[in-house]
Amino acid sequence: MNRTYVVASGVASPLGFDTPTTFEALIAGQTGLRVRQPASSAGPVCTAEVDGPLLARACSDRLLTRGTPATKLEQMGLVALHAALHDTTLSWQQADTLLIVCSAKGNIPALAEAVAAEPPGQQEYMARLAQSWASAWGLCNEPMVLSNACISSLHGIVVARRLIGQGLFRHVIVIGADVVSDFTRAGFQGFNAVSAEPCRPFDAARRGINLGEAAAVLVLSADDRLSVGVELRGGVVTNDAHHISAPSRTGEGLFRAIERVRAGRTPDFISLHGTATVYNDEMEAQALNRANLLDCPVYSLKGQLGHTLGAAGVLESVLAIESLRRNQLLASHQYATPGTTYPLRVVERPETRPLQTCLKTSSGFGGCNAAVWYEKTN
Repeated sequence: MNRTYVVASGVASPLGFDTPTTFEALIAGQTGLRVRQPASSAGPVCTAEVDGPLLARACSDRLLTRGTPATKLEQMGLVALHAALHDTTLSWQQADTLLIVCSAKGNIPALAEAVAAEPPGQQEYMARLAQSWASAWGLCNEPMVLSNACISSLHGIVVARRLIGQGLFRHVIVIGADVVSDFTRAGFQGFNAVSAEPCRPFDAARRGINLGEAAAVLVLSADDRLSVGVELRGGVVTNDAHHISAPSRTGEGLFRAIERVRAGRTPDFISLHGTATVYNDEMEAQALNRANLLDCPVYSLKGQLGHTLGAAGVLESVLAIESLRRNQLLASHQYATPGTTYPLRVVERPETRPLQTCLKTSSGFGGCNAAVWYEKTN
């Protein structure tokens, strides 16, 4: 099997339009969460959304404007791809390069516009949007589109590693992207899973999720000469098939994913899913207890970036990799009081310390779980 190395990354988030800016905002304790009162909602909601005018300006500054108005999801993807690919020396116009596009909900806001359009629009179809991103960079292979609830983009990273490992592609670009929409918000409100205040992952006072939006890109390669000094050493996807929406109370699927990917190793830190719902955070604590990892430092970024759905796996991976490279550990914003049956070692403030390995996990509806292992090579 070929080994898989991290080559580059890019981000378009409420806290910045590249990886360093977003990371430094997190270290500084900034949050993209804002309480809003949408006309379509009966009460206030707290979300982390990318500023539309700033995003349009970022597209313009990077010469990413298009002949027709682009949707917000398309703009975010273009900015994140530009941040990841613009300064790399690799030629993307080769047959050995693949783009994997991952999203939980896709371009939902474009659906209503497409219904009313004459002729009908096309960017609501993820395959068309994926192709537009690929064409913008001259990628010759048809993109792969992957949607598996909230583990979508972490699942995409696992697939990328398999494709590289088997020698099917030399380089794989994984992008995860999702936007906040009335449709998505209404769905989570129907589960009584949404907090109208900034969320508190793992805290005793947690009340639910805050939706967020972002696009994030991770470029992976079999060529160690392109590496930024971090290797993707493992990736596993499981499904406990427990319930269509509720996680396993024993953390079975996540526990199995963690055990398979860690192979007896203990990471220096774990970037957890940490949605701030009662059941998700409890499930993660159960899984870590079964894996004997309760003493390992953990955090969730949902308290600053919100739950970015299918984008979360790549977004949080990119930031965990930046942690490894800088030896700076991120923290769980708003955490104060242990709120799970098995208390976790939650990082309450950013720390500087030697870091070599990281475990990143995600979980989602339908019992899906994913875990990946990153490790420094120098």
